Amino acid sequence: MDGLWGTGQNRIGPWQSHPLEPDCMQAQPILICGAGPVGLTAANALARHGIPLRIIDVAEGPTTLSKALVIWQRTLQVLDSHVPLTAFLPHGNSLHRATFWAKEKVLGAIEMEDDPLNIPTGLLIPQSETERVLIGAAAERGIEVEWQTQLVDFAADDEGVTCRLQSPRGEEEMRCSRLIGCDGAHSVVRHKLGLAFPGEAVDRRWLLADIEVDQETDPHAMRIEASAEGMVALFPIGKSRWRVIADGGPAEDASERVEPTDAQIQALLSQRTATGWKITTAHWKSEFRVSERQIENYVHGRVTLAGDAAHVHSPAGGQGMNTGMQDAANMAWKIALVEKGGAPEGLIATYQEERHPIGAEVLKATGRMLRAAMISNPIARFLRNTAMHFGLSLPAVRAQLTKFLSEDNISVRGSSLCGPDEGGGKVRPGDAFPHLPIEQQGQRMSATHLLRGNEATAVVWGQACTESIGDTFGTGGGGFRLGRCELDVTEGTAHLRAQCGLTDDGCILVRPDGVVAAVGRTARVIEETMKQWQEV
Repeated sequence: MDGLWGTGQNRIGPWQSHPLEPDCMQAQPILICGAGPVGLTAANALARHGIPLRIIDVAEGPTTLSKALVIWQRTLQVLDSHVPLTAFLPHGNSLHRATFWAKEKVLGAIEMEDDPLNIPTGLLIPQSETERVLIGAAAERGIEVEWQTQLVDFAADDEGVTCRLQSPRGEEEMRCSRLIGCDGAHSVVRHKLGLAFPGEAVDRRWLLADIEVDQETDPHAMRIEASAEGMVALFPIGKSRWRVIADGGPAEDASERVEPTDAQIQALLSQRTATGWKITTAHWKSEFRVSERQIENYVHGRVTLAGDAAHVHSPAGGQGMNTGMQDAANMAWKIALVEKGGAPEGLIATYQEERHPIGAEVLKATGRMLRAAMISNPIARFLRNTAMHFGLSLPAVRAQLTKFLSEDNISVRGSSLCGPDEGGGKVRPGDAFPHLPIEQQGQRMSATHLLRGNEATAVVWGQACTESIGDTFGTGGGGFRLGRCELDVTEGTAHLRAQCGLTDDGCILVRPDGVVAAVGRTARVIEETMKQWQEV
């Protein structure tokens, strides 16, 4: 065997950064518009493959606000191969519990057990810290955000995109290979494309505040309290700092936004919750409205969109930022492989195929959660609370809710990129490569750590270890370097192998975004799968 970390393909250890020198075919960089978590994820994913790029943002610098407060487990896994999740953990607290209250009584709770490998179901971390980690990872790869730089206009053709930028240095025209719009709900990219943003605005005020309270609290537990006056959701940011989101009632003026006062936020806590907290400091207060919208197509020739530029929805469940970051990871590797000459242009269209339905499902699910929280009729509230109390008493219901929140239930099974499945196990092509404890050569780790530092990965064991596998992931004239990880056929890896339906001999091809591409008994499934991509 060649060892845990592969064979002569610049395979690195699991806790190292691995910037690649640009070796792609295109001479022009890719331009990413928007340097929030979604744009920064796209930048890191592209730079991981050696793709030259620029990333711009109209803001003066990264956010200093907490904004999106949770990174769910699936997102941590998607990022882990190129921005190790260990970079995020010191800056947040793992989520252990979500408790639901009504009339000062507990309706039920979801317990999120500690992970034996320290990969939390959810990491409670301010968006400012998430961005700081991603900006640092990008800087290690030689990528610096160009702040105070605005995309004014652009024109796309079959060969690239001509963009006009405005910055403190003046106006600039640049030619880029592709343009990626990660510039939020008011996306300039979307507007300049003239795309409709179908959906609706919810006629409701929502109040938001980040506060310090007069007592130390559990930093690992969120709580949602329902009352006749409206719902209040409380998310810990630290031992005595909390995010408050509350139903502010019908919106009387569709355009006016009024920042709530400290007294209003204190009244919400006193009248609608059983916390007994007193506010000592209010760091940030705001009013917002919820819109539920999604564009029809994420791909427009050499222009693609991700995150809030493509879909916006209720903040219920904390899914927005995570969905956008997973969009970016899915999109970026496909663009990179095409730019390197390793796949036809049609590969990028599968970003729409795979991610648009997921965005639509998130929009529907969070919309249902929002409307359940907005119920005002006393009888309907009683029925809702009774149903929640009963449902949360059932382990199967709690497990499904946890999978929804952590996004562990997301799959692209049936995608045109899915290759053979010769195992028929629980893990199939289109699923995330499983986060399972394994022991390999005396080292205990998550199976997902096998993917770190690779552009794409072949996990092989048994007879498949002796079979020849090419060095390149892709077709045509170029591709990604394929990391080869050979598993010991021992009890330490038995659970992972059984999950794939193959125990003695097997091979798993894993895409750069951590999605299983093929499961087979022999390494030939890798070649079959990549040939299949010639036809997309």
